[in-house]
Amino acid sequence: MRLLPHLFGRLPSRLHLPALSLGLWLAISAILVISSSSVIAARSGWDPDDQLRMVQLRDFLNGQSWFDITQYRMNGDSGAPMHWSRLVELPLVLIILLLSPIIGQPAAEMAAGTLIPLLGLGLTAHMIGRVAAALASKEAGVVALLITLISPAVLMQFRPMRIDHHGWQIVMAALALWTIFWPNKKQGGIVLGLAMAIWLHISLEGAPMTAAFFVLLGWRWIFEKAHGQRLIWTITSFALASFALFMGTQASGLFAPVYCDTISPPHIAAIAIAAAIMLPAIVIAPKGWPIRIAIAALAAIAALGTLLALAPSCSAGAFGNLDPLVRDYWYIHVHEGLPIWHQGMQAIAALFAAPLCGLIALILLLREATGKNRSDLRIAGFFMIYALLLSIFIFRTISVAVAFAIPVIAALIVALFQHYRRSRSPLQRVSLVTGMLLLLIPGAIAGQLIQRVVARPALAQASTASEKCQAASSVAALNALPKSRFLAPFDMGPAILLTTPHAVLASSHHRNEKAMRDHIAIFLFAPDKARAIITKHKITHIAVCKGEAELSNYTQRNPNGLWSRLDKGKVPAWLQPMKPLGKNIQLWRVKI
Repeated sequence: MRLLPHLFGRLPSRLHLPALSLGLWLAISAILVISSSSVIAARSGWDPDDQLRMVQLRDFLNGQSWFDITQYRMNGDSGAPMHWSRLVELPLVLIILLLSPIIGQPAAEMAAGTLIPLLGLGLTAHMIGRVAAALASKEAGVVALLITLISPAVLMQFRPMRIDHHGWQIVMAALALWTIFWPNKKQGGIVLGLAMAIWLHISLEGAPMTAAFFVLLGWRWIFEKAHGQRLIWTITSFALASFALFMGTQASGLFAPVYCDTISPPHIAAIAIAAAIMLPAIVIAPKGWPIRIAIAALAAIAALGTLLALAPSCSAGAFGNLDPLVRDYWYIHVHEGLPIWHQGMQAIAALFAAPLCGLIALILLLREATGKNRSDLRIAGFFMIYALLLSIFIFRTISVAVAFAIPVIAALIVALFQHYRRSRSPLQRVSLVTGMLLLLIPGAIAGQLIQRVVARPALAQASTASEKCQAASSVAALNALPKSRFLAPFDMGPAILLTTPHAVLASSHHRNEKAMRDHIAIFLFAPDKARAIITKHKITHIAVCKGEAELSNYTQRNPNGLWSRLDKGKVPAWLQPMKPLGKNIQLWRVKI
């Protein structure tokens, strides 16, 4: 317990938060690099999204157009349309181009895939620390950056070779939250608008949180006109940046196709309409809050109406119009996009512990806060609670909810430490130390407790076997075969594209919906119907890893389907069994 004063109670009077952030970030980064060494060496990433991002990156480096994000080794000759922004690839490309002449492209890919996620982690930790410092004190900032650097919900998106867009979404979220506490309203508004525009350009998953920022700024302007300066600069920056990012990544400009899963012309029109209504109103500054609330409501309704008028299909969301077969056999099994009640108990406990601790911390801190401190806590609490509610319905947004909870938790830890220093009761001091330690790592503690209660070793062993089979190092064994077109489980497809010259029919990326439907139909339908689809797509081989959850769904739904029969050893005459490769990859060749 005597170590605590050295941690929080005797910080140098001239302590610089950026310097401490750098030191802690370097230490955590070293640990992450060591623990991720095998993934770095394989350049395989942590999931199919990382793998396919690397494939897209290599295609771009090999000459594919900036404006063309089609994946040409999926879906036969036509290729598979993708929805990812090239913006995320830019920092990776810069490092690879810089280092490739010196150390070669493989090593440059490892360096880029290591440095960029760790850079995102450092930026996020620093910004969350600055938010906590604004809420409470310099000491709270130190605690917040430490919690950020050891938070599993944050670290899982910033591990080396985690190169997909999820980490950058957290960076933009942290930046947006930090700007709210900047005293310079113009600078804060400009950077906030830019952060939200980049966030939405990377992924429309940021739309609900973007709406929350505008709701807060609009609310403050409605009841206090002085806040209009921050709002006007935010709207201007957001609108201009959104337009620039869209035009800079779309070859057809405003005539580009309409999609509901990314910024499209209808979204640009909706942003322009809202800006055209709000900007003059803020400048004119009408008297009376009822008039201002009516103007804000008109802007919101006009923007939504414009979007739905130009893209009525988007009223059902990005996945609302999926093919029923794709929805039933793929989408409803993508747990990260589903509500909390579809998740496992251990994941819920590990990831929701921090936001719930943040909620408790907010309540306790508000009881004693006054003046500006109380106002700032309410603002931080608004975003924290909003993000928590959002993550209940869309589980993959939990990392942002955790990041937003950290500053409030850090403020409470520092407050508890002040009580610790004043207390003379050994029991109370032990209780306070215990509470502070629990607040530092609530997710890890909760996850371990649940794991001991609901652990399922047999299921874990089966999952591990399938993961080893589908690992990039295992799938690379398919290089022994001549260049071919494969049918493989969705999550195995990106590994095939990453490590071999082969092509696949589909992966778990929804714009390739027609090919995804045919992929499912082949495994699910009777052998004769499956053969017709295989012939249409000129598929030459089938490769699977037994134990894959996707395949189990086909077996359960149709015991007489192609995969069910193959799993039982009932091979149709038009398929030839082959020797397993890699970590027990089962193979069949399609006979001509």
